[in-house]
Amino acid sequence: MLTPLLVALLAGNVQLAAACSGAEPAIINAAMRSVAQNGDVNHYTVAITVANQGTATQPGNTLQSVAVYQDGEKVDQKGVPPLRAGQAAVVTYGFDRSRLARDRTTDLDFRLVVHNAVPGPAACAVPAEATHLRV
Repeated sequence: MLTPLLVALLAGNVQLAAACSGAEPAIINAAMRSVAQNGDVNHYTVAITVANQGTATQPGNTLQSVAVYQDGEKVDQKGVPPLRAGQAAVVTYGFDRSRLARDRTTDLDFRLVVHNAVPGPAACAVPAEATHLRV
């Protein structure tokens, strides 16, 4: 005999995990902003957009950043201010590369790091996956 909970689970009527009702920061975009040539070097500027997709404002003392990885190695970290619900911020990462380098041969990954997240309903889990861009 099936219990009512098991029947509800099988029917898809029970939600096991509630949606987050707190701050939910995430990287929503990473895109090439500009390329400037200086002699034999190209300077690339990448814009990374972080948004609070949650329903709560992050506390004013939130410390968070975007960690930048180039070809698997951490090369930089850019601070992101605390965000209100629905607010977004853009940080930029710049790097140089030989003008002779082939296009789309440098892999960049961006990971959001929240250093002092408030536990409980005020903060949601930060996505562990990286946002990828090939330059």
